[in-house]
Amino acid sequence: MQVGGAGGAMQAGLAGIQKGQEQLAQSANQVANANTNRPVQGSQELSKSLMEQKEGQRQVEASAKVVEAGSQTIGSLVDITV
Repeated sequence: MQVGGAGGAMQAGLAGIQKGQEQLAQSANQVANANTNRPVQGSQELSKSLMEQKEGQRQVEASAKVVEAGSQTIGSLVDITV
């Protein structure tokens, strides 16, 4: 049985979660390695990295909702065909 739309949504959601996790890991690394010897530049870099962490978090949250919706759609289709 081919479930094009819901399956595609699931794949897109999972890819979005992976992308968000990668962004979180990269920005967390940047925060951990922030150079505080130059306070102005260091704080700007730190602020940017913290914003990227928040963006990564939002990416994961939004993608998880896509996966959840796809899962519910597939569940509904299985209920209909059974």
